[in-house]
Amino acid sequence: MKLGLGPLALKGMTGAELASLGSHAVAASFDAIWVAESRAEGVGAGLAAAAMLGQLVPIRVGAAIDAGLYHPLHMAEDIAIADLSTQGRIEVLLRLSSPAASRYGASAERGWFEEHLTVLALALSGAHVQWNGEHLRVPAQIDANQPAPTRLALNPTPAQPAVPIWVESSAGWMEDLARTLGFGVAAPWRPAGKVPPATGRWPGMALCPGDALAEDLLHAAGDGPGYFLVTARTSQEVAAAGRRLAGPLRMPEFPSWINE
Repeated sequence: MKLGLGPLALKGMTGAELASLGSHAVAASFDAIWVAESRAEGVGAGLAAAAMLGQLVPIRVGAAIDAGLYHPLHMAEDIAIADLSTQGRIEVLLRLSSPAASRYGASAERGWFEEHLTVLALALSGAHVQWNGEHLRVPAQIDANQPAPTRLALNPTPAQPAVPIWVESSAGWMEDLARTLGFGVAAPWRPAGKVPPATGRWPGMALCPGDALAEDLLHAAGDGPGYFLVTARTSQEVAAAGRRLAGPLRMPEFPSWINE
């Protein structure tokens, strides 16, 4: 079982507030702390914020980012640099946001996201990429760039052999795409629901409310692994969530009197 704090919305968040929540997440025994950009509201730089936070905390750091809004090679570079700067502790949640796509002049069509995520996965795999799709060309074959190689490889490469990446799914095709590309699947919390099945090495992820109970999360995981992101907005909420969840999730027979 893994327990993450967040994703913390970056909109309106100061650096000092983020650093304080990070220190409280460590004290409360969270495995990771997550931030969330919102490009539809003009707030990006989720990976940069996660990289900054990684300099302040010893636990893993995650970024929930809006996929399909800038070139997947640039996104792969940002992931690699954030991973290197955190010494291999970065995690990523891809959100396929149609409102954000329309704001940025990007397509909201299924094929657009499929192509972007496929190129992203190829780039992060370390392969020398050549792609001629409906929406993207890699290399771009722009006249001003000639002569250019026929294939490109990501440089620098991430510190981790495989960066943990999940796709937030609200439709069957999103889950199918995530599994085809080797990404994990994340889903919003549903009472009495189950976490998505694991994909290879990545457990299913559930995005949980701050008042989630340990017994409900254990039921959601069943006999398999689970990764639970729990929202909190204040240091008091972080501490309360840690006391309520950290011990029981890792040790289901955890004595209840210890937290009293």
